[in-house]
Amino acid sequence: MYVTLLSGALDLFDTDLDDDALLDHVRQCRAALPTHNLGAGVWSETAVVTEITYDRSLVCLAARRGIDVTPTNFVHPKIERDRLELELQRRGVDLEAPPRQPDDFKDA
Repeated sequence: MYVTLLSGALDLFDTDLDDDALLDHVRQCRAALPTHNLGAGVWSETAVVTEITYDRSLVCLAARRGIDVTPTNFVHPKIERDRLELELQRRGVDLEAPPRQPDDFKDA
């Protein structure tokens, strides 16, 4: 089910974001993730929407950075999410940095 939801969300995602805007979006989505795992088989609509939103942006960023990624790998979302985050980290992408604030765009 998760793969189907993620695939549908990817079809609706605006991929016209430049690299910096996409990275900021990923960071914002990551910051919105639940702070604790609800446990296997336990989910809420809000948690699923938040995870789908993050994974959708993560997939786009990973693909843009040349990482092999496909929605079908999200049969186990946590495992695939961790893999993509590690691959991005290896390429020098800091997902834990705060997103840029609107004033930061003036300096870019």
